[in-house]
Amino acid sequence: MKGWTTTELADDSFNDDDDDYYVDSLVRTAKNLKITVVPDITTGAQLDGQNFDGELSAEVRVWFEKFKERYNTYKQTPTARIQMKALLMKDPQPLILALKLFASCPGCTYLKNKNLALFILESVCELHNQYPLIASNCDHNTRMVAFNFIKTCGILPLYQAVIKTYELHKITELLKPKLQELLTTGHFKDAAYWSTLLNVTHIFGLFDLVFPLILQDRISLAEEFLMNAKQQQLPTVQFLDSLLDKKKTVYEHCDEIIKKYKYTDMKQNILLYRPMSKLVTRLSKKFNIDINYTPNLKYSKSSSYLHYLYRKFQEGGMSLDSWRELARDEANKSKSLQLDLIAKITKYDINEAMFWVQLYKVPIKDFPLPIQNKIQNFPTDTGEEKHNLVNVCEDILAPQEIEKMEGASCVMVHKEEYLGLQLSRDCIILIDSKPKFLEMLTYLEKHVLIAFDSEWKPAVCNDNIVSLLQLSTAEKVFLVDCLSPRLDCRLWKLLGSKIFNNLEILKIGFSLDQDIRMLHKTLPLQLNLQATSCYLDMRDLWRRLKYMPAVKFPFEQQTLGGESLSVLTELCLGKKLDKSNQCSNWANRPLRRDQLIYAALDAHCLILIYQVIADLLLRLNIDIDTLVEEITTSKSGYLFRMKSTTHSNEICKQQCRKNSSDVDKVLDFKYLRNSNVKFICDSMLVGLTKELRKIGLDCYQIFTNSDLDKCLELAKREQRFVLSRDSRSLLFRREVPINQCLQVPTDTTENQAIYLLKRFNIQIDEKDLHSRCVKCNCKDFLLATRSQVNTMRDGYMDNMKGTNESTKINHELLKRSWNLSYIDEQTLITKKTSRGKPIKVDEINQHLLKIKEFFYICNNCGICSYDGAYLIPPKVASYLRQYGSESGKWWYL
Repeated sequence: MKGWTTTELADDSFNDDDDDYYVDSLVRTAKNLKITVVPDITTGAQLDGQNFDGELSAEVRVWFEKFKERYNTYKQTPTARIQMKALLMKDPQPLILALKLFASCPGCTYLKNKNLALFILESVCELHNQYPLIASNCDHNTRMVAFNFIKTCGILPLYQAVIKTYELHKITELLKPKLQELLTTGHFKDAAYWSTLLNVTHIFGLFDLVFPLILQDRISLAEEFLMNAKQQQLPTVQFLDSLLDKKKTVYEHCDEIIKKYKYTDMKQNILLYRPMSKLVTRLSKKFNIDINYTPNLKYSKSSSYLHYLYRKFQEGGMSLDSWRELARDEANKSKSLQLDLIAKITKYDINEAMFWVQLYKVPIKDFPLPIQNKIQNFPTDTGEEKHNLVNVCEDILAPQEIEKMEGASCVMVHKEEYLGLQLSRDCIILIDSKPKFLEMLTYLEKHVLIAFDSEWKPAVCNDNIVSLLQLSTAEKVFLVDCLSPRLDCRLWKLLGSKIFNNLEILKIGFSLDQDIRMLHKTLPLQLNLQATSCYLDMRDLWRRLKYMPAVKFPFEQQTLGGESLSVLTELCLGKKLDKSNQCSNWANRPLRRDQLIYAALDAHCLILIYQVIADLLLRLNIDIDTLVEEITTSKSGYLFRMKSTTHSNEICKQQCRKNSSDVDKVLDFKYLRNSNVKFICDSMLVGLTKELRKIGLDCYQIFTNSDLDKCLELAKREQRFVLSRDSRSLLFRREVPINQCLQVPTDTTENQAIYLLKRFNIQIDEKDLHSRCVKCNCKDFLLATRSQVNTMRDGYMDNMKGTNESTKINHELLKRSWNLSYIDEQTLITKKTSRGKPIKVDEINQHLLKIKEFFYICNNCGICSYDGAYLIPPKVASYLRQYGSESGKWWYL
């Protein structure tokens, strides 16, 4: 750096004016600097606004300086926690000492994880849980200091702990002004936390706290606040619904309020119509608020529903009668909905729009512009302007459309491509009175197979109720009018006890969970929801048959439809179902003829499909009763998530042989050791991979397409069986020998595991259990004691007792078929396995370190496990006890 010479300093050009210039420059620079001065938290922290004396005694100050050095090196360790608690217990006022130590920490104004200040407060709160008497001499002044120290840290668990330890509920009235101050400084989140925890939510109004939280997109916090502020729930939802008035945008509705309350922190995305509509729907459902209190949301839902119905009608998913019935019922709610419906339809079909124009007698001046243009361009006989609405429609609409408008019922056109109902009219019986109902019960009790279905009117707000119940046998179909006032509760209970809860009658349906849920919700049948064995979902039977290569359906599928009933009908009966009346007004009385035919056929076709499948399996020498029993008793209950308690029955060995696929041709079905059979699971079978590794089976997992080539090469080289449960098995069959590809049933992972054990007759020994890493399939493990894991977690080696402690392990563990080696000092220092993988000791819960003596570290991925970490499912364990190796004691099961 070049310095000034004496001559230069003596130069007249460097005078007092220059000094003034430099001073002014420094002042201007200082003004432009944005320097935030963090105030001392002890300032004004006490009850009377006085400063808190945070001065430590000389002895404590010396100890604390040394403690800070150790803490900065090792962070939170059990030893550090013990030392801190010991210090606090020596002091006659541990709660005050904790606050002094807190104020002496450099990070007390900005708490974060593993922060020393946070560690001190957590320690004193834990100490209070152990010795509640330490708070006996805590006064209001100390409580106010504790609040002021952490009031804006934003850590909810700390708020909860400090409230309990310092008993802040005793100064609730004194804290109310403090909570109001939090709003003025913009700490809305903290104000919501404190007011909820202290049960003083009533001190804040809608625009004080709830709406600012919503503007900041803190929806969950606002919802939690409202759960406690019950008096604000309805006003909040009604206000938010008012923002959905489409005369203005949501932002325009909020603009005046934002300016009035001077909100600055906002998320613009929440001030859009769609997010706000979702929020009103969410809060209305959460707080059980009637839809009539939210007229704008109700209108929006109705408008969307009408649009959905018309789109479904356009796509051929609804008949004309069904569309007009449902649309008329919804649009009758308001004039604005009627005009909105007409405006939407006009964009696609003017003739259909004209039907609704005449139905609602819309004045010509309110016609949508395309209809007005069509009227103006339409020639008239007299050349005079027509003002008569009926004459205008008669001139424009086709004759068949006029017939529709006059209410003439639609003549059902027979469609050859759809399945027809072959039963006579006498076999379709409408049940709407007590005598007919009792006669139906007497008839149904004599049958062991009944198909059922239910229909209900679609509703905007999901307040659906079952309108029609169909019960079918091979000869008759009963259509029970669930809305009939002549059917009382006693009759419904009889139907529940004699038919639905009767274990001797098999009830079949398609996608039963929704029907059962609706019946249970709306009819007093008193269903036994645990009796899953007497219900058969034809979808489950269909899925099971897909994985039996010998089963071929009578007809080929001609259309795409996924796993719908219409597709299954086409496979078994050659024709699909006409579903155009499925979405219709089932609450309307009387029902149309085509509705009755659809309802009867929807239930009766299940009986026909069951008969076709039964005949098909009979020709293959497969007992359908055994297959049905396995399906209905082994799967997890779909009836309100209730699990069947009955264990599945094993299909006989003869059936297994007759259902054999190409895999069976290369197996001699002698017992295979788990070392002789290896698998590769497709990406849809991650759960199955985990279950197979638990019992010691060698199984690789395909996660992404990049793994595919590697795994297929591995399958060829090691003759591994490739498992899948979808159409990708076709790809595998092209790449590897066909006898190494297998589709597993769509079922629970434990049932899939048992399926493979049975199919390959795999014999598992007790030493194979838990011998592989469930994450990476490795069999190399390191044995670590509790103290060694603590050493690696805490970062210091004071408590290391050496490797000899490992010899205390249960010798049964050494019998497992894994490679188990003891951990060494180098591993403790580097925290890495011998293969260089980081040991994930931080993922071990602190509670486990108190109850578990030994941990097993995978040498390949560093995952830490312990006995009981991955339990074998009860059903698999039961199978292994029965069919596993007889040489072991099965000590782990």
